[in-house]
Amino acid sequence: MSDSSYGIGLGNDWSDEQRRLAAAEELFDSGTFRHLDTIGLAAGMRCLELGGGGGSVARFMAERVGSAGRVLVTDLDLGTLAGCDQSNVEARVHDIRTDPLDDSYFDIIHARLLLEHLPSRLAVLDKLIAALRPGGWMLVEDLDFSGWLYLPGERVLCEPKRLYGPYRAMLVGSALIGATSGWDAEFGRDLPLHFVNAGLDRVDGEMRSPLIIGGSSQADFLTLSFREVGPVLVDGGHISQHELDDLSFALAVPGAMAAPLTMVSAWGRRPW
Repeated sequence: MSDSSYGIGLGNDWSDEQRRLAAAEELFDSGTFRHLDTIGLAAGMRCLELGGGGGSVARFMAERVGSAGRVLVTDLDLGTLAGCDQSNVEARVHDIRTDPLDDSYFDIIHARLLLEHLPSRLAVLDKLIAALRPGGWMLVEDLDFSGWLYLPGERVLCEPKRLYGPYRAMLVGSALIGATSGWDAEFGRDLPLHFVNAGLDRVDGEMRSPLIIGGSSQADFLTLSFREVGPVLVDGGHISQHELDDLSFALAVPGAMAAPLTMVSAWGRRPW
């Protein structure tokens, strides 16, 4: 794990990380924004955005809470954060695993593609709940790789068919290597249960799986992620360099398509 990353090789110091984050925002933001509105993001609230990345969620929060509200956006490295210089936004270098947070302070806390990478994820979840004011809301979003890990190949959508082998090898290899540093590629599916066990009420959730279309932002997010972690997987024998190159090229072509990764969003309220 790099000093600027919580996850498997996905550090903010990579040359194409800004592009990868922009593709992730295009892919995931619409669902995140909808859920933030559902749980009641509104003027005057105090919000925490963890792992701020490119800053799109923090900017959305800042617009909703207005001048009477406050948004704290944190990350290990703020180098990719953009457009967060509003008077109601504070950007802070912060490691959620070790650095403190004020108890009973925030109205809404959001983290996306973060807890799944942390070996201490459940302790971090407890820490975040303690940072919510009574009546405050938690929204956490993480991936669930289980479809790709367990479904037989003939049950998985993939065109052209030759993509299936290297695509699955990339995902399974990433999950296996990531597990050595504490990444749980199936953590998303258990989020609602973890929320209930942690004492939140009004727990709800959604699983969303946008189809990956060749040449789209969905494909860009994947191919850029694959390009970053690919050398590790090639060195580990999970995929050949030729297969990696073919996969990246094919996913950039309109007409290609693949079954998506599933994003699980879970939300719950700290009881009064």
